[in-house]
Amino acid sequence: MKRRLWTSLIGVVLIVVATLAFVIATGNTPILGLDLQGGVSVILAPTEDATPEELTVIRDQIRSELERQGIAEPDVRVQGDTIVVDLPGVRDQQEALRAVDVSGVVELRPVLNPGSCQPLAATPPPVGPVVGDTTGDPDVEPQGLRRPTAPTDTTPTDTAPTDTAPTDTTPTDTTPTDTTPVVSQTATPGAEILPTRDGVAECVGAAQGTGEVFERGSAEPTLDPSQGWGVSVGLRGGDGRDTWNSLASQCFSRSVSCPTQRLSIVLDSVVQSAPTVQEPNFQDSVSITGSFTQSEAEELAAVLNRGAFPVEVEAQEARTVSASAGSDALRAGIIAGLVGVSIVLAFMVAYYRWLALVIVASLVIWGAMTFALASLVSTWTNYSLGLAGVTGIVVSIGVTVDTYVVFFERIKDELRNGRTIKNAAPRSFKLTWRTIYSANVVGLIGAFILFWLSVGSVRGFALYLGLTTICDLIVCYFFTRPAVLLLARSKLMARQDKVLGMNVATT
Repeated sequence: MKRRLWTSLIGVVLIVVATLAFVIATGNTPILGLDLQGGVSVILAPTEDATPEELTVIRDQIRSELERQGIAEPDVRVQGDTIVVDLPGVRDQQEALRAVDVSGVVELRPVLNPGSCQPLAATPPPVGPVVGDTTGDPDVEPQGLRRPTAPTDTTPTDTAPTDTAPTDTTPTDTTPTDTTPVVSQTATPGAEILPTRDGVAECVGAAQGTGEVFERGSAEPTLDPSQGWGVSVGLRGGDGRDTWNSLASQCFSRSVSCPTQRLSIVLDSVVQSAPTVQEPNFQDSVSITGSFTQSEAEELAAVLNRGAFPVEVEAQEARTVSASAGSDALRAGIIAGLVGVSIVLAFMVAYYRWLALVIVASLVIWGAMTFALASLVSTWTNYSLGLAGVTGIVVSIGVTVDTYVVFFERIKDELRNGRTIKNAAPRSFKLTWRTIYSANVVGLIGAFILFWLSVGSVRGFALYLGLTTICDLIVCYFFTRPAVLLLARSKLMARQDKVLGMNVATT
C-alpha cells in the first residue's frame, strides 16, 4: 500500500516536471489574446444593405476562414451594421487586411467562344490569350464518358463529376485557344474578358448565378486514388439546386448561352476554375476533379465556401490595438490573485496545521500542470489566453481549494468520532472522492456547454475553466491523496497531540 502511494506521488511529480521542462525547452508558451499581446482590429462593412441574419452568416464564414488560416482565436463579432475582426498577435495592418479579405461573391458565368469578346485592332496586348483553366489534368476523365472535342486545339483541365448520384459527373475542361490580343470590348451583351488564376484571359458571359447555390461551408478538398485531388461541394436545396441545374443544362447541351460546354467559377473578377459540364442535372453535390495539388484543391474549396457570402464586405478601418490596457489588467489580476491565494493559504495553515503543507504542494503541482497544458493547447489549436481565460483560471483556484476543504473537513469528522489520523485519512478520502469527482464533472459539463455554445472571449473562459478542472481531478487523486495518506502514517503526525487544530488520539 505504502509503495503504491509513493509510486503515484513521485510519478505525477516527474510527469509534470518533465512536461513543463519540455514546454519551456521548446519555447511553447500560451499564445496571448488581443487584450494581452495586442494586434490589429479591422472593421468590415457590407457594400450594400444587409440584414442582421446576413451579417451573422458573414461573421461565421469569416471566423471559419480565419481559423483555417491559423489565426489564433480571432474575435469576430457583429457591431451594428458592421463586422469587427480582432486579430491577436498581428502587427502589420496590411497583413491583417489580407487575412480578413475572405469575403466576395462568387459568380457562375458560362465560358463563351473567343469571338464573343470583340477585340480592338490597334490596342496594346492584354493579359494573354483566351484559354481554358490550366489546373486540370488532361489525362483525367470520368470512366465511361467520352471527352468532347472542340473545333480547334484544346487544353483539358478540371473535371467535375458529382459524388452523390451515379449520373452526376463533370469531365475535364476542353477549351479552344486563341492567341489574338483582346480587350474588354464585348460583342455579346454582358460578355467580358477576365483573367484566370494563371494570368491568361478567358471570355465569359454574364453571371447567371452566384455562390449561394452551394451549401455554406460544405466545400472541402477530396483525394481520389484514380483522379487525384479534387473538390466536393454540396448544393443548396430548392433555388440553389435549380439555378445550378439550369446552368448545367445550358452548358451540357452547348446552347447559344454556353457554347463551350464549360462553366466558369469567378471570384473578384478572376476565373478560379472552368470545368466542363458532363451532365444536365445534379442532385446533392458537385465534384470538381483534375490534376490539382493539395494546396490548389484547398484554395478552390475556400473560394467556393467564400461564395456563400450573401453580400460582399470591404474593410473600412484597420487600427493597431495596444496591449498596455490588457497588460495592466492582467498585472492587477495577478496581484489580486496572489494576494487572495496568500490569504487563503495563511488561513489554511492556521486551520489545518501540518496538512496545509499538502495544499501548498498540490497548488504548485496544479499550477505547473495548468501552464504546461495551456502551452500545449495553444500550440495544437488556435485558442489563445486572454483576460477571460485568466478569469477562468482564477475562478478554478477557488474550486481547487474547495476540494481540499471537503476532504479535510471529512477527516475532522472522523477524528471527532475517535479515530486516529492514520485511520481517518484513507476512510475520509474514500467517502469524499465521489463528491469531489461529481462536483468537478458537473463543472466540466458546464464548461463544455459554454465552450460549445459561445464564441470569442467567453469560449476562452470556458476552455481554461475546463482545463484547470481536469488538472484538479488529476492532482487530487494522484498527488493530494497519496500525500495526505503518507503524511497521516508518518512519525511527524504520530507525535502531534493536535491534528487539524483538534485534540485527538494518536495511538
